[in-house]
Amino acid sequence: MSFTRLLLRLFRRPLSRASRGNRAAPPRSFVPRLTALEDRVVPSASAVPFKESLTVISAPTEAVIRYEGNATQLGHVNAVSYADGYFIKTAASGDSVFGHFAYTSPTSPTGTVTIEGGTGRFQGTTGLSTFVVSVDASSGKTTVAVNGSLSPGEGDKQAQTFKIDGGGTAPMGLPVTPGNSGPHNATGNATGLGKYTGNEGSFTLLSLNPATLSGTFRGSFVFVAANGDRLAMNYGADPLHPGTFSLIPQADGKVVAVFVAVFTPDPVNSTGRFANVTGGGFVMVATSEPFALTGDTLGYTSPFAYTWEGTGTLDFAKKK
Repeated sequence: MSFTRLLLRLFRRPLSRASRGNRAAPPRSFVPRLTALEDRVVPSASAVPFKESLTVISAPTEAVIRYEGNATQLGHVNAVSYADGYFIKTAASGDSVFGHFAYTSPTSPTGTVTIEGGTGRFQGTTGLSTFVVSVDASSGKTTVAVNGSLSPGEGDKQAQTFKIDGGGTAPMGLPVTPGNSGPHNATGNATGLGKYTGNEGSFTLLSLNPATLSGTFRGSFVFVAANGDRLAMNYGADPLHPGTFSLIPQADGKVVAVFVAVFTPDPVNSTGRFANVTGGGFVMVATSEPFALTGDTLGYTSPFAYTWEGTGTLDFAKKK
């Protein structure tokens, strides 16, 4: 494949904010994309220089691309981008920043990266940068150079790194009618929780575009430690940044769903060791087993199991 043809495949524009409720179909082949956005953030007077170098390291699904590299303020960073242009960059500490990207033109190797927020020490961080994508014609390696600025948020010295994994089931399946909700449960392990269980998950569908096999959602979940302490969380709660998902068609006609959402604490409904949680959050990525998308008479797909993992921070009030 010629370099020009590769660029034409590589640099397809993600959707603008105006069309997020009606997303473009995820690509049917590996299309490396970087993390960037439209002009949504203006750097403040406290902005500091930001430079980043990333290399595409894998494409585990057609809707999820992974990168690795180094960035000022973050150090070593792992980045993940999704077919709708959303990205997450995670530092070694587990703290992360997130946002969107936009290309200068459909075939240009340049564009803009907008950081819209973060977790842990990056809570409240915003930023605007430009990027250049390069493809080595001999090795095929794709690299991304990012230059711009970050405007740090206030941060919280009480932030504690939080990592979680596990999985569960959606016993009613995925709602296919916007506004409908469905339960989900999970078990696993998490920092500060140890082994947890949860049977109070509630997923609410906000939008679903059958033509593009993508949509948005919000919900809640309560992680219960072995001693009964409860960490209540909301996910996709920010109206400007709901959870997003892509449905990836499989050869047998079923689909695999990849869900991405920011989980934030619900202090009022948290108890025990989590009673003094004040903020923070983490990005959770959940991947389903293949399931049939056809809805039943109640407006739900077939039930399915899923696995999930997340990393970020939880903020706690200072002990007096």
